[in-house]
Amino acid sequence: HKHMRYMWIPYTDTVVCVTNDPEHLVPRSVPRNQSSKASPEEKMKPLTDLLQQLCKEHKTPFVAEDVKGMGFGELRDALLAFNPLDIKHVKRCNKAEAEFWSMNEGYQTKPSDKLLQFDCGGQQWVFEVCFPTGTQEKNNGNDMEFMEKLMAGIEENQIPAHAPIEQRWSASSSSLMSPAHGPPDGLHSWVGIINYLPSEDPKQREAITNLFTGKYSDLVREVGRPMGVVSHWAKLEQPRSVWKAVDLKMSYQERFPVADFNRARAKLDPKNILASPLLNLVLGVPKP
Repeated sequence: HKHMRYMWIPYTDTVVCVTNDPEHLVPRSVPRNQSSKASPEEKMKPLTDLLQQLCKEHKTPFVAEDVKGMGFGELRDALLAFNPLDIKHVKRCNKAEAEFWSMNEGYQTKPSDKLLQFDCGGQQWVFEVCFPTGTQEKNNGNDMEFMEKLMAGIEENQIPAHAPIEQRWSASSSSLMSPAHGPPDGLHSWVGIINYLPSEDPKQREAITNLFTGKYSDLVREVGRPMGVVSHWAKLEQPRSVWKAVDLKMSYQERFPVADFNRARAKLDPKNILASPLLNLVLGVPKP
């Protein structure tokens, strides 16, 4: 496939697979437009039914007309907002999401820019890492081993992991500073974990932030360390301790040609205008 995305739903056995291909390359036996016969309201029922049940349990008003105007991401936020860090509650929400995707499977033909975008939901924390997984002709299995260990670690550590955990693949890059740097026929996998911030309650948001940037992201690094995972540059976060800062700096020194890059920085940006405190921490301050 030209584009492929896996969406793993924690605490379920569901993995949603989304593929995209140029129409002229798709066999004629594959339907061009086909979906379940359920109405849009019926496709949302796993989410709306759970929302109604939660409103009843928490003695909160449930207004059916308001719910009709809510999209998938809004409904997921509304569900999680009741207790986004409670394991049992997150499991119920993830189960409803898995059922939602099952009811929405099918085929459609549209311009690629419309098919490749999707509802990401509301405010959220995201941490995305990249690692090599063999070649385009021979995958070495790192991608599935990483996910199996990550999903097992989530359950063992009872992490309230929101859905989905996204996994994608790309060809290797010739750029020396790319997380996906590798040989011309190389294959890399990208995995992003997520936790939503479904309410404006400052204490709840702080608790979610602490869990995500601590225990959850640490698990991703631990699982991926033998595979050489590094963060997407735009998802790199400030280390929460001196030891984590040292570990981060050492891993990037091993993974990237930092000395060569710093020489280029010193020559092309002698006043270090394009840097940030975080980049200076990870890469060091270039000396003119």
